[in-house]
Amino acid sequence: MTSSSKYGDDLASGGASQVPWVDRVYLVDDHPFFATALAALINMEADLTVCGTSNDTAAAVRDVAQLNPDVMVLDVNMSAKNNWALPIELRKLCPRVPFLFVSSLQNPRAEMGLKWLEPCCFVEKAKDPADIVHAVRSALARLRRPPTFQSNPPFPKREIQRE
Repeated sequence: MTSSSKYGDDLASGGASQVPWVDRVYLVDDHPFFATALAALINMEADLTVCGTSNDTAAAVRDVAQLNPDVMVLDVNMSAKNNWALPIELRKLCPRVPFLFVSSLQNPRAEMGLKWLEPCCFVEKAKDPADIVHAVRSALARLRRPPTFQSNPPFPKREIQRE
């Protein structure tokens, strides 16, 4: 599904659907096997669909501008090749869209360097495939989490004067 509608075909056509919306996932990875396998896994989920994939920076920027995904899955190592230019450019295009960075190795330095691109999450490619799908949902949940408000007392606290 490459349309910009957030609704599944059943719901958009007026039919009944089990999910009220389908979240659109865009994948950026330079390993075709991983990207194809992850796309197939995500597309098996009722509430998720892959709206596009790319294995290079220019195509990713062009596609994301047109497709307007709900979450982006980015290969950390591919992002590092061009000094983080890809996630920075994508953040300019989509300031609130969460990133899920995937990596074949745990890379704390990369995580610290990319943390300012919130909302973002990190997951290893070697994890169970279900963990990666769970991480996509976690990234989406970070976007939808309501802001927390600290409750303030209705009146300022008064100092008791003692004589």
